[in-house]
Amino acid sequence: MTELVEMLTPVVAEEWNHFERVQEQLKKRGMSFGFNRKDEYVVELQKVVIKGGSRKNQLVEKLLLNALIEARSCERFKLLSQQIVDEELKTFYYELMISEAGHYKNFIGLAKRYMPEEYVNKRWKEFLKEEARIINSLKVRGDRMH
Repeated sequence: MTELVEMLTPVVAEEWNHFERVQEQLKKRGMSFGFNRKDEYVVELQKVVIKGGSRKNQLVEKLLLNALIEARSCERFKLLSQQIVDEELKTFYYELMISEAGHYKNFIGLAKRYMPEEYVNKRWKEFLKEEARIINSLKVRGDRMH
């Protein structure tokens, strides 16, 4: 578990830094956070996680869930960085994309340290298949990016 803590501690610090930077960008634009609401995508994705089993199984399930969320965040930030005109936000989203890609890789790599690679790859494919079903079931909303 020491390895897990050592790898995830910088991720937590980096995510906190992202939060602070988002706050800074909102303030610059005279905006503030709205009310917190459940993310339908994440709520449904959490149902894919297999409950029970060993601690290692549970850890791998959570690592794969987080890897998928980070991978999709990376993709969204890439699209935003390529499409936005504001140069400051373009750079900001590009930096977030790079960071989220690293987190995704870390989570997948950690999962493979706790369970055999074949198992992790199989569960990853199952997560992706279920995610496709989830995405197809969600309504398109204009107020959702993440």
